[in-house]
Amino acid sequence: MNESKGSLPLIRCLGWLAVVAYAFCVLPLSIVKSETIRVASYNVRNYLTMDRLVEGKWRPEYPKPESEKRFLRETILKVRPDILALQEIGSKEHLEELRRDLANEGLVYAGSAWLEAHDSERHVAALWNGALRIMARMHRDLPIKYRGQLDYVKRGMLELHIADEQGGWSLFNAHLKSKYTTVKSDPLSTERRTLEGRAMRDRIIERFPDLEKRRYLIAGDLNDSPISGAVRALQKKGKRLLSIPIEFSDESGARWTHYYKKEDSYSRIDFMLRSPGWRELEDLQGVIQHSRDYYKGSDHRLIWVDLPID
Repeated sequence: MNESKGSLPLIRCLGWLAVVAYAFCVLPLSIVKSETIRVASYNVRNYLTMDRLVEGKWRPEYPKPESEKRFLRETILKVRPDILALQEIGSKEHLEELRRDLANEGLVYAGSAWLEAHDSERHVAALWNGALRIMARMHRDLPIKYRGQLDYVKRGMLELHIADEQGGWSLFNAHLKSKYTTVKSDPLSTERRTLEGRAMRDRIIERFPDLEKRRYLIAGDLNDSPISGAVRALQKKGKRLLSIPIEFSDESGARWTHYYKKEDSYSRIDFMLRSPGWRELEDLQGVIQHSRDYYKGSDHRLIWVDLPID
């Protein structure tokens, strides 16, 4: 068909639009600059091999049931975080299993880190998008003086440094001691969690003496309330401000992140805290991922934020 001269600019314009559309839809995502990085934190409830009750029967040395693992993956796949901080994962093999199963369902994490500290069963770990440049640092030995003796933060602290054009930022993944204890003089492990929070705080200050100029997040299961000594320890040292909590809620406005079935109680024990100098996050609101059947996978709900990263 013959073309008039007047139609050529329109045809060329449509051609360029097609090229642009192809670049955004077909080319690898790493080529297209993202405006945000989605960061999530999730306690995956005993993703390990242990003695457990399964369908009314006591099973020794039994893995996390497949039905529970499937629901965890469904939750993660709904959010699709670029960085996923995990608590209560078992061995490195368990982490690799989760990563492989997610990849088989279309969510590929090229990067991973797993920390073994002083808890031989439950660990903190992380998975991340391969387009990110991340270096992991393992803080295994965080000392505390507990009941007159030298001890350590049970699960240590995992630090990820994410490189970017502004000098990078860090994510600290934490899982403080649970309330279960055999120490009668410290009911609910309140004192121990406070000591663990202080040890983590001191290590962060040691890493970043110029706190006010740094960008970082502290994320994870802190096993205590927002006004507890443990959580406050991660926010201040004396008059010096260390971090500010990010507010989270689900689609209905509810703010709880954990359900304790034995007491039929709901609480907020999963957090993300931002560094005071990260001004771009002042108005940031986090999301608690809710599903009616969330308990099938974990007693915790996944929390996530979209960080505005230039």
